[in-house]
Amino acid sequence: MGVWQNIHKKETLMSTSLLYHAFGIRGYQYLSSRYEFGEVIFRIVKRKQDLVCPVCNSSNIICKGTVDRCFDSVPIGSKPVKILLAIQRVHCRDC
Repeated sequence: MGVWQNIHKKETLMSTSLLYHAFGIRGYQYLSSRYEFGEVIFRIVKRKQDLVCPVCNSSNIICKGTVDRCFDSVPIGSKPVKILLAIQRVHCRDC
């Protein structure tokens, strides 16, 4: 079991590194990738420690679920790439 955890952790770090270096995506965590209909789809989420209120920038928030958004990105070779972002909905306790 420990070997699988180490491999999975390295895969997650490598994919996060790929998103950062290849696509310029910073501050997000890689969740998974899949291949459908000739497309590469990366699923990412904002890191919990980086979540703030979009109005007042306070970190005193309550998470209220997510909404998925899909963005087209630059292709990898001849494969189209989509970024599936789980946007966290938040409720601010300060404003």
